[in-house]
Amino acid sequence: MKWIKAGGALLITLALAIVFSSQLGPVPALGPLLNPVSGFWQSDGPQHKPHHVWLTGMGLQDSVLVVYDDRRVPHIFARNNHDVYFAQGYVTAQDRLWQMDIQARSGAGTLAEILGEGLVEIDKEQRRKGMMFGALNKLEVYEQDELLMPTLTAYTDGVNAWINQLSHRDYPLEYKLIGHKPAPWTPLHTLVMHMNMASTLASGTSAAGMSNVREALGDDFINRFLPAYPADMDPIIPENTQWPFNPVSPAEVPDAFSPVTLSDANYAFPSPYLGSNSWAVSGYRTESGRPLLSNDMHLELSLPSIWYEVQLSSPDMNVYGVSLPGAPTVIVGFNSDVAWGVTNSGANVLDVYEITFEDESLSRYRHDGQWKETSYVVEEIPVAGGHAVIDTVWYTHHGPVGFLDRENLKGQATQWIAHRASVDLRTFYEINRAGGYTEFVEGLQYFDVPAQNFTYADREGNISLWHNGLFPVRWEGMGDFISDGSDPAYDWNEFIPRDHVPNITNPERGFVSSANQNPTDPEYPYFLGRFFASYERGARINEVLSERYDFTYADMLGLQLDNVSLTARTGLPLLLSLFEEHSSYEELSSEEQQFIEQLRSWNYEMLGDAIEPTLSRLWLTKTRRKIWDQVYSRTDRRPVRYPDNSRTIQLMADADDYQMMLNDFAGGNGSPLPEIVAQGWKETISQLREERGTPDNWNWADVQNVRVVHLGRIDALTRAGIQTHGASEALNSKRGSVGPSWRMVVSLEDEIRAWGVYPGGQSGSPGSVHYDDFIQPWADGEFFPLHFFESGEEAISWIQQGHQTQRVSP
Repeated sequence: MKWIKAGGALLITLALAIVFSSQLGPVPALGPLLNPVSGFWQSDGPQHKPHHVWLTGMGLQDSVLVVYDDRRVPHIFARNNHDVYFAQGYVTAQDRLWQMDIQARSGAGTLAEILGEGLVEIDKEQRRKGMMFGALNKLEVYEQDELLMPTLTAYTDGVNAWINQLSHRDYPLEYKLIGHKPAPWTPLHTLVMHMNMASTLASGTSAAGMSNVREALGDDFINRFLPAYPADMDPIIPENTQWPFNPVSPAEVPDAFSPVTLSDANYAFPSPYLGSNSWAVSGYRTESGRPLLSNDMHLELSLPSIWYEVQLSSPDMNVYGVSLPGAPTVIVGFNSDVAWGVTNSGANVLDVYEITFEDESLSRYRHDGQWKETSYVVEEIPVAGGHAVIDTVWYTHHGPVGFLDRENLKGQATQWIAHRASVDLRTFYEINRAGGYTEFVEGLQYFDVPAQNFTYADREGNISLWHNGLFPVRWEGMGDFISDGSDPAYDWNEFIPRDHVPNITNPERGFVSSANQNPTDPEYPYFLGRFFASYERGARINEVLSERYDFTYADMLGLQLDNVSLTARTGLPLLLSLFEEHSSYEELSSEEQQFIEQLRSWNYEMLGDAIEPTLSRLWLTKTRRKIWDQVYSRTDRRPVRYPDNSRTIQLMADADDYQMMLNDFAGGNGSPLPEIVAQGWKETISQLREERGTPDNWNWADVQNVRVVHLGRIDALTRAGIQTHGASEALNSKRGSVGPSWRMVVSLEDEIRAWGVYPGGQSGSPGSVHYDDFIQPWADGEFFPLHFFESGEEAISWIQQGHQTQRVSP
């Protein structure tokens, strides 16, 4: 969205749109916002800065060169590590200050302090979740780390150097909308940002839903239809991999526990659309004879973007990639020798425990046959325009109690890996400087949460993948359900040794890959959790990479944009075949017959300008729900966890299995599959006609409604209705406001080459041309060459010669 300084009528219209669409809470009067000296027009951001600037003073130890390329990517050249991170904090705050502030407040539970009483409940949830509890635990160990604390301090000083020179007229627009000013940054803010990412990627649980399913249907149903290892899974580490170690044994499996309270509190299961793809291809499968690495991370798409592109150069480091605004180092990227990417692990690292209190005082709880002391923190939540709200958060040895049932003297406490002290940023500090595989692996040891699949390639020809993080040693099924907080068998007593985590290096097949699916086959001796991503994206990557020995970087770009749906490829033929068996198939209108013919000839690509993806997806969704509701409707227990599309398609393909499911879990009652499929089709067409009118409005892109949402949920600053291809189960994974937040391909040649794009822009200011200038290239499947300069002189020369970055398509 590019705002142009036009006439006064446009100004007032846009300002009113912002004010009346905002979900942030109270806003100031329009007078200060429209003030030509200090209002909106002074919030158009630093889009006309010189191509290069020298930073001096302000607490720097030496002068620092910052070269901005034509996409406003800063290339920072410093003479020492203190200054490179100081400058990173400075330039990031210059472009993303409001984003950093609001996200840190969101994690710390201090939104109501600036946005009013409407945000009090959200602040309470974050405090009961233990977000600040975890950040404070981490700060203690960061303060003892001789490398990381100086890094955090330098970054913090850089952020504050930018803040300190701002006048009101220079504040980002959002501050003027809410009548607020930026607060000083601290190292604790950075660790809260880390907790935010842990919350997004590693705080989900289906414990309540699974406990309900077990109470209603039993373990046999779970083992058959919600299995820990799906039959069609193509795991990250290839099947039949040998594990050359003696595993740590878990505690003895206790009897099944039936909880009294069944609430997941504020630990909802993460979005099924969150995920990522990453792979590395060995040189013997590439045209150049050198490895190729690819990574695209699927997260909530926001403006400003979750990522900030940057190059950092100091005497012991030269690295390029994306950083998290508010945190030093490069999180995903490459240097002169190595490249790396990440996908989320999905392993279970949060358990919910039912707690029994001794009495109404909540001062003691039952554990290991004893009454043990609780502790508590009195949280004071400041409220803009009102009185502070007091909330008490209770703690057991498991962790904070997020839910209380005082009537039954029960509660739910959570043990979450993110609450533990860890220096996770040390991993990226080390990898940014890695010269090869050994240094890469040494850097991984510091990373606990959120656990990730680290994909790696280097110029020496190595490729590797590590399912890396801190994982409790579990007996199978531990953590799948609400746990008995009084039984020490449910405690986390041991953790998987770092050299026992799943990993593979230079496999015979010539590639490594991850798409959030099960990390291993069942022969791996540790239980990491029950629910990982479905098989489709991982299987599609492996299918394509197994086919050739002459891949180029363009092939990798194209594979990131692959739109084939294996869900449709396996499920649609079954839907069509079963539908033919029903009498209503012969009664279809001519228009519906045409739809069926289109589906029969479809190639299963989820293209935005087609209606086949819409028909197939909605038809399968309705059929799946109808199949399982025959079972779940027999119990009023909620929430419940449903079997996924993959298991549903397997059931549809096996008439005997389907009938056994009805006999065993639906009392022998239920509809034949052709009847259910026919009902699903009828409801699909009816819903589309009711909600979208004629088939001209059924195109997949319109149904998907891909959008990049402003962090403050300000509609006028959001890009919605983006016309693009893809689907959640395709490699080009998009759904609503979730999609590839950063795409990157690196060719590990003598002189490294790389390409990337993300849906946003470098500037956080809506008035800047760099606010959203990457969105359309991203939607069109285009990439930018990433300019990795060896020196500041080379970068200045490139700019002075007037080079312009040319987009690249596969």
